[in-house]
Amino acid sequence: MSLHPEILFHFTNKNGLLNILQDTFKISYAREKIQGKKEVREFGIPMVSFCDIKLSDLKEHIDKYGDYGIGLNKTWANSNGLNPVWYVNKDSEFPDGFTAALNALYRQMDVILDSNKHKEFNETYMKFMDIYRYLKNYEGELKRKGESVENYRFADEKEWRYIPSIDEENVLPFVPISRIRTKEQKEKYNQTLSHLRLSFKPRDIKYIIVKDDSEINNLINYLKVVKDRFTPDEVAQLQTRILTTDQIKNDM
Repeated sequence: MSLHPEILFHFTNKNGLLNILQDTFKISYAREKIQGKKEVREFGIPMVSFCDIKLSDLKEHIDKYGDYGIGLNKTWANSNGLNPVWYVNKDSEFPDGFTAALNALYRQMDVILDSNKHKEFNETYMKFMDIYRYLKNYEGELKRKGESVENYRFADEKEWRYIPSIDEENVLPFVPISRIRTKEQKEKYNQTLSHLRLSFKPRDIKYIIVKDDSEINNLINYLKVVKDRFTPDEVAQLQTRILTTDQIKNDM
């Protein structure tokens, strides 16, 4: 039996869940920080994040990311090109070594005058830069809801990401951290992604999670009317897939 479930979970707040059920997933820029022994890189990446955690182990994740969530099967995840992140130790040689290799490639690309060769080098450089979008420190500082947790073990989240292709037109694959430090700046850049969606069908949903029993009926009624996305049969099936965070924390 695998140590990993066949489900990926995404947690958010109540409005976030309702919006996902109505419009599927919107892509947004997430602030990321990759720390090495000598260098630190910070930037924004367009993505949707998920965790590869069993229901019985979700308690701490819920506390940090929200009481509302949706779980989708990995067949859906694989067909949409989601990928696990690559965790790196800030005290190893790897993060700085990877950065140094990229910088060397960039300098080499910059001195090539032939346009065809320059284009080839640029494509190679961007492929290596794409790897950066799937890197995450094994441990580091977690900032959530105005609070900070030192030495948080990000690897416990077993994160998967959906990231638009680095060749996606009209989408910046990276944004300098200086441009999205504030909520207002981040929202401005997220508007440039408003045409993108990570879609799913009702059959892809394995669980819908709300805070407690008092919210179940409201959720069912919402599913019945939201943009005609769900047929009566699908709503009836999804009713059996509703869980509460109280159940997860107390019974699993």
